[in-house]
Amino acid sequence: MKKRWRIAGETLFLAAVFLLAGCAQPALRPTTTAPAVEETTKQGTEEEEEQSTSTVLETTAPSPETTVPQTRDTTVPPPVETVEVEGGGQIDIFAKPPLEETIPVGQYTPSSLMYHLILEEPYTSLTNLFVRPSEFEEHLQALCSAGCEFLFADEYANTNRRSIILTLDDGYEDNYTEMFPILKKYGAKATIFMITANIDAPGYLTEDMIREMAGSGLVRFDSHTITHPSLTSLSAEGLREQFAGSAQRLCDLTGRYPTAICYPGGTLNDFVIGEAARYYKFGYTTVNSADTSGCNPLTIPRVRVSRGMSGAAVLSRLGWG
Repeated sequence: MKKRWRIAGETLFLAAVFLLAGCAQPALRPTTTAPAVEETTKQGTEEEEEQSTSTVLETTAPSPETTVPQTRDTTVPPPVETVEVEGGGQIDIFAKPPLEETIPVGQYTPSSLMYHLILEEPYTSLTNLFVRPSEFEEHLQALCSAGCEFLFADEYANTNRRSIILTLDDGYEDNYTEMFPILKKYGAKATIFMITANIDAPGYLTEDMIREMAGSGLVRFDSHTITHPSLTSLSAEGLREQFAGSAQRLCDLTGRYPTAICYPGGTLNDFVIGEAARYYKFGYTTVNSADTSGCNPLTIPRVRVSRGMSGAAVLSRLGWG
C-alpha cells in the first residue's frame, strides 16, 4: 500500500513539473524574431533622423529656383602688386600719390629763338639777320622778367615753367665779341650751331673762342654740318660724312659730343631725318613757330628773331605778351 502511494506521489510530482515547464516554455524559448524587430526599429530610427536632418538642410539652403546668380563687382580694385624694399617690408608699386601731389609737372614745352649775328652794323644785304647788341640785351631782359628758364638745344624737354632755347646759326665771330658778354651778364644759356669748315675762317669763331665759350658752361656747340650743304641733295654716304664729321670736329674741340643738329637752310625730308637720327637726338628747323608741343624732337621749329624787334615783340611772338 505504501508503495502505491509513493508511486502515485511521484507521478503527481512529475505531472506538476511537466505542467509548470509547459507554462514557462514560451518565456524560456529562444526567440528568432526579436533581433529583427530591434534592427527594424533601429533602422527606422536612423531613417527618421536622416529625414529630419535632410529637412533641416532643405529649409536652410536656398533652392536652385531662388538662387540669384552672382555678378563680378567691377568696382573692386585689382589685387595690389608689391615689391620688396631694402630694409624689409613691401611697397605697392601701383599706389597712386596723394591728391595734393598730382599737380601736373612739366606742362610747358620750350620754345626756341633763332638768331644769326649780334652786330650793330650789317655788312651784307641780309640786314634782318643782324640783331643789334642792345636789342639782344633787351630780349634777355624781357625773357628774364617773364620768369623763363634757359635751356640748351640738347635739353629740349617739358618744364614746369616757361622755358626758352636760344640758338645762333653758323658761328660768326660776333657771337664771341658781342653776344657772349651779354649772355654772361644775365647768366643765360645759348647754343651755337657751328659750320665746322668755317672754324678759324675770317668772320667766324676761332678754336680758342670756341673752347673758352664752351668752358664757361653758358654755351654749347652743336652741329650745323661741315659745309652747310642742301641736305636733300645728298646721298646716304654724303649725309653720313656731314653729320659724323661735324660732330667729331666739335667733340675734339670741346670734349663733348653734340647731340643736336640744325638743318642748313631748312632743307629737309624723311630720308634726311632718318639719317640724322643715327647721330643726333634733336633736330632744329627753320619752320617759324613758337609751338613745339607734340612735335618730333628731330623737327623742332623756331621763332625767327629779326633786326629791330623789341623785347615786347619777342614775347608776343612767343605768345607770352
